Amino acid sequence: MGWKWLVETYRLIGEDVSRSPSPAMMNAAFRAVGIDAVYEAVNVGRAEFSDRFLALRAETSGVNLTIPFKSDVIPLLDALDEVSARIGAVNVVARTGQRYKGYNTDVNGITAPLRERGMGRVRKALLLGAGGAARAFCEAMSQLGCAEITVAVRDAAKGERFASEMAMIFGGIRFSVVVIDRVGGTEADLVFNATPIGAGDPLPEALKRVIYGHATVFDAVYRPMKTELLRTAEEKGSPIICGYEMLLNQGTMAFELWTGKPAPKAVMESALRTSLEGAR
Repeated sequence: MGWKWLVETYRLIGEDVSRSPSPAMMNAAFRAVGIDAVYEAVNVGRAEFSDRFLALRAETSGVNLTIPFKSDVIPLLDALDEVSARIGAVNVVARTGQRYKGYNTDVNGITAPLRERGMGRVRKALLLGAGGAARAFCEAMSQLGCAEITVAVRDAAKGERFASEMAMIFGGIRFSVVVIDRVGGTEADLVFNATPIGAGDPLPEALKRVIYGHATVFDAVYRPMKTELLRTAEEKGSPIICGYEMLLNQGTMAFELWTGKPAPKAVMESALRTSLEGAR
């Protein structure tokens, strides 16, 4: 009976995930496919992460990681897939026997919505931020043949370190760095937000000025569903991609890694949107 319980337990671990819509999405998927499983969110403080993760993983067959643990978890795993090893960020852990392997499905969360809109190739991109989601974005852009990424950050030194590291990993992409408050005109055909800007944080005036019509604007932030960045982009005639689409597409891939079954994407999207709309 104990082993059956272990197989059926999945968890999302983050510093503040109590309001996450992921449990609604994943539990709806398990029900739709007829898997007797439960997915729950667990808040873990950064200082206690290593001990808590090692304890919790013994009771699970699948874990999602979010801010700020996507890199912290790597030393605690037995293996990494090619993508997570390359970019140094893990958001999915799968258990096989007593081995725990890390994956990064955030990349699929980015590429899938772009490909659905016919953007199978990106020429130039403006990236806001330099954290775990930004790392996944660089991998996604490498897969889509991007030639140039401008990294816009508040902390120039952090941005330079990030850009240098990404340039070593992705030799085919030219990286440059700019402070967000001084970002100027850009020829980017994609703007990607991997920061809280436009959700909790106000949108800098300089950024408002570079959003104008031709570039697709993709926000990783999913609450609110339409952030200030996306509203601004829409007003200026830019195509937009909401953050819930990234969450949905990384979630479908995680479900398939864990269960070996096709994800019920329509069911997951409905549950995700209902959860987010109900939380407004």
